[in-house]
Amino acid sequence: MLKKYIDFMKRSPLITAALCIVYVVVCFKTVHTDTNFQFFIVRTMLCGAVCFFLYQISGDKTLTSCYVSTGYVIKNSIGFLAMSLIMGLVLLISNIEEHVPLKDNPVLGFIVIFLMFMSVGLFEELAFRAVINDAIIYKFREKKYVFVLSALVSSIVFGAVHIVGEFDVTSPIAWGQAVAKTLESGVFGLALLILYWKTRNVWAIGVTHGLFDFLAGFTDGLFVSVGKSGSSYINTGEDGVRILITYFAIAAINAVLTFIVWKKVGKTIDFEKIRREW
Repeated sequence: MLKKYIDFMKRSPLITAALCIVYVVVCFKTVHTDTNFQFFIVRTMLCGAVCFFLYQISGDKTLTSCYVSTGYVIKNSIGFLAMSLIMGLVLLISNIEEHVPLKDNPVLGFIVIFLMFMSVGLFEELAFRAVINDAIIYKFREKKYVFVLSALVSSIVFGAVHIVGEFDVTSPIAWGQAVAKTLESGVFGLALLILYWKTRNVWAIGVTHGLFDFLAGFTDGLFVSVGKSGSSYINTGEDGVRILITYFAIAAINAVLTFIVWKKVGKTIDFEKIRREW
């Protein structure tokens, strides 16, 4: 029975990818994590689960292949990392000026938050870049539009998953934030997808994604967190308009940085090689 199930998954990459995304979204909704360390453990375990789905789609090719180094990916993502560091430093200065108390053990908190963000980056790249892209390319590799389709689907799904949760559907501010956050994350995901096409190094993409998140959010490991209402990214409180404008501003910056990545990397991608080997 298990063999028939695995054979079916291998023959049906789109269904396998859909099962993977449903599985991880259900985990988001049902597995509660109260601490950063628990978050790290859960995302690390999910990495293993996603690797199972990815193996059904592309065998060990994606899990073992990396055409160029991690340094290449990081170098071509430097604009995103610099922007992320600036956001992190702004939060650091803000916390200091507002006299937000340090955690009891900020060094341990700093280490845990680093591990958490690295596990999140790797997990999200395995699930929302590798699984979706590989499934679409394997299914439609003979079609001229396959790369456009992969870019659209993976970017939209990756962007939309950031707003999965409960929010006030009657609030224009909430909808505006949802759209802006989807664009912001989706455009960033497109840049990572371009680098993934070039390198097939999902591990390097995951490390870069993790660094991006860490540089922006490292203060969460140092300072006592202030309670927030609503979902992680949708906030219709007194700062709702400011958050909305911030999301759109970051989305615009991400679009410029993604265009730069495409100009530098896109012309060197061997799309025919991807069709043959992916």
